[in-house]
Parts: sequence; C-alpha cells; structure tokens
Amino acid sequence: MDRSRTVRWGILGCAQIARVRTVPGLLKAANGELYAVASRGLSKAEEFKEMFGAKAAYGSYEELLADDNVEAVYIPLPNSMHLQWVERAAKAGKHILCEKPLALNEEQAREMFAVCEENHVLLMEAFAFRHAPLVQKVKELIGEGAVGKVKYLESHLTDLLTDMGNIRMNKELGGGAFYDMACYNISTISYLLDGKEPVNVKAFAEMDEEYGVDVSNTTLFKYEDGVQAVSYSSLNSYARGYYAVVGEKGRIEVPCNFNCRNICKFTLVTDGRVDNVEVLDEKKTEYTVMCPDNYMLEIEQFGRCILDGERPYVSREETLLNARILDRAFRAAEE
Repeated sequence: MDRSRTVRWGILGCAQIARVRTVPGLLKAANGELYAVASRGLSKAEEFKEMFGAKAAYGSYEELLADDNVEAVYIPLPNSMHLQWVERAAKAGKHILCEKPLALNEEQAREMFAVCEENHVLLMEAFAFRHAPLVQKVKELIGEGAVGKVKYLESHLTDLLTDMGNIRMNKELGGGAFYDMACYNISTISYLLDGKEPVNVKAFAEMDEEYGVDVSNTTLFKYEDGVQAVSYSSLNSYARGYYAVVGEKGRIEVPCNFNCRNICKFTLVTDGRVDNVEVLDEKKTEYTVMCPDNYMLEIEQFGRCILDGERPYVSREETLLNARILDRAFRAAEE
C-alpha cells in the first residue's frame, strides 16, 4: 500500500464553511491535495485559488467535474442544491463528501446513494464532529457501562443569527434550524444510541412568518427500550453546543461546541446518594480530550475510504436514519 498516495480534491463552491474550516483542514490532511476550486464566477474561484494554493480555478461547477485530475469533490452548496450536484458529480466519476444535511428528505438521500453506487463512487455526509475523539470517547464510556443503562439523552445546538440575508433564512435554499442545527443533535443522539430508531417522535417549531423557515425547534424521542431523548436547536438564541447522557448510575455532560478544537473537557458524574431532596457525595471525573482539527480528520478518513477501502465513519445507514428522523420531526411539528 502506497502511503505517499494522495487524493486530488475539487471544491464546488466558495462557501464560508469551505473557506473557514474544510479547506484549511484539507490543507493539513496527510492524504489530501487541494487541486481545483469552482464558483459560479471565475473571479471568485481565482481569488479562492490564490488564497489556498489550488492548481486550477473554474467559473462553473461543470468545468471542474470535467477535469480528470479531480478524484473527489467537496460540496458545501446550499442544502437545496445537494441532490443535483451529487448526481452530476457521481456521473462524472468523482467521490463525494457533501455537507450536512446531505438531503432535504430521506427519498433524496436514497436517490443520491443509488446514483453513487451505479457509478462506483463513494458518498459521505460531512459531519466533521463524528470524526473527533471527543464524541468517540463519550461513546466508549457509555459502552463500558460508565453511566449504567442509558435512560435519557439531550443535545442542544443554538446560534443567534443577526444577518437575515444568510442562506439559513432562505426557505428555497433549504434554510431553517431543523436542517442547519437539529441535524447535529439527531446525529449525536443516534450515534450514542448505536443507531436505534425512535418509536415515537414529537416536535414543536417556532416559525418566522416573513422568511417561512423554522428559527427554533424542540424534538422529543421515545425508543422501544424506554430511552427518551430531546433535541433543541435555534437560530435566534444565545450560542451553545452541549449534549448529555443520563443513565441509572451516572451522567455525562459535554459542554463543548460540536466542532471544537484543541483541548476539550467533559465530566462524568457518579456515586451520588439522595438525602431528602439533595444529591450528596457525587464523584465527578473530568476527562480531557485533545481534538485535532475535525475537518482534517474528516478529509483524511474519507481519503482512506477512497485509497484503502476503509468504511466511512458516517455510513449510508446513519445518513438515511438521520434523514428519516428529520422527516418525522418536520411532520410532527406541522401537526
């Protein structure tokens, strides 16, 4: 196996997430090379090329897909454009890392995976946090029985959006808190519960009447084994990333942003006793996890999938489950 081999990447669009996080992560990846960038205008692509040292710039996405030197593409386009450009990239023979949420619904996600399978290319949804040692350590502790039988999970992701021109407020582009934020919560809950599917989903949403998108939502999940979970996401409240797991013997609290970097700390709480209404003598164990750049880890892992046949960390089954749960949450919020 040639460890010097790298994957030549093309970037479809100069979105903020590509500029600030994914491309800087790609530049640090041991098995990735930024080869080309495309935008709807050549000048923007040229600017991006100069900023990051790409070898080629194109004024259309089609031109980049026609470049045989490009082996994989990263798609950070608005949510409503994912289906179209995943299909085109697959038919051009490119492996695809596509920003979350992969699709606007489960049906679209199935279409994307089908066209990729037909064209013998890989497709992975870009949840960078899933590649980080932080959430993996939490899952490891749950598996070791650190909190006993899991009874409840909660995951919160919020932001205070002040720019109403942001694509997250654009209904036609797939905006809203469900798509942009709740997908993280659902991914976290599903991952920590080993891919279980809820038997019941209830949801509530605050809609912005002017823009026609949900700006906050709460979703409740009940599972067959009695586990319950809550997701809260918002585009109009104080910024926070947080998740917690409560079991029969303890709880884990993770007060970290989902795509945090460097030193990350979370707490395992056990051994408390109840005296009337007070919980006394709790043992609190703080864990420190060093998190490299999650986006670098994501690029490297997908690169190993392409080069070495490794299985994507965010699997087809996981993406379809998340899309299906989001579909159910949308329907429940409309009731």
